Amino acid sequence: MIGVVGAGAFGTALAVALAVAGREVTLWARDAGHVAAMAEGRSNAARLEGVMFPASLNVTGDLRDVANAEAVLLALPMQALAGFLAAHGAGLNGLPLVAACKGIDLASLRGPTAMVQGLCPQSAVSILTGPSFAADIARGLPTALTLAGQGVEALQPLLSTATLRLYRSDDAVGAELGGALKNVVAIAAGVVMGAGLGESARAALITRGFAEMQRFALSQGAASDTMLGLSGLGDLILTCTSTQSRNLRYGMA
Repeated sequence: MIGVVGAGAFGTALAVALAVAGREVTLWARDAGHVAAMAEGRSNAARLEGVMFPASLNVTGDLRDVANAEAVLLALPMQALAGFLAAHGAGLNGLPLVAACKGIDLASLRGPTAMVQGLCPQSAVSILTGPSFAADIARGLPTALTLAGQGVEALQPLLSTATLRLYRSDDAVGAELGGALKNVVAIAAGVVMGAGLGESARAALITRGFAEMQRFALSQGAASDTMLGLSGLGDLILTCTSTQSRNLRYGMA
């Protein structure tokens, strides 16, 4: 069984995709009303409208239901991760934990894997990140992501599907920095488009922004190849060019 903690759009999409592929999946949400609505409607209408739950996807509000999972995906907002782990990490400590969030914790300046490892020291910790929109994953559209960190050899076949391809990496720092830094460049790309400066200016902004992403990530110990992969350049291209990107839309606004 695979546990997914966090019933936002991305967590729900991952849970649906894995259940469609034949895995038994348990999706946890903190709000009892949300859990009840999902269980009754067999969908997450509030976060991922129009996507029905397969029979092998169960919903719960009790974290004890994921205590025996082969792996637990932590699909929580980055700024909520520390608080969640401080309250509930003891019950997950020792399980393989996969961060499925992007960003840097504003209080500690730590990324997802360092945050999880610090609060669940007995767990093998990795990160799942890359160019993806929840709606695409849930609809079964082809998507490729980076799985970086500890225990990824065993996790790759467990979390892969016919339409979700995972590429392994041992560079968790680079993978999570790619997912965080691209957001800044995407906002700037949105500003360029919102100001009417044109596609050529956006291409220049993306290119020079990527160079800055590389320099920063390398200074923090990331590998250069990581930034050229899905979790760096791939994620940057998607979030700077698609209006599905909240960061791009924010910059445009």
